[in-house]
Amino acid sequence: MTRGGDVAMDRGLFFPVPVTLPDGSVFCVADVIQVGDFLLHHWPGPDSPTQSRARRACLRFLDGQATPLEVREAFEEAAEEVGILVH
Repeated sequence: MTRGGDVAMDRGLFFPVPVTLPDGSVFCVADVIQVGDFLLHHWPGPDSPTQSRARRACLRFLDGQATPLEVREAFEEAAEEVGILVH
């Protein structure tokens, strides 16, 4: 819910990050809320330091301490590590 703020900032919109899903399809993660959902519910494989860093970036964003770009970069690094980032 926004409190007079910009909806894009509330969700933390950014240029989409395409990732491969287990069925081979491509999904574009386009905001911080989607990053958090993907990391918690759709992450392939075990937790890793880069995945944990991306989760912390999401929490920092929600606390106003990180930008959407910082979250995107952390998510891209984690997705690259597990081989799901589409180039």
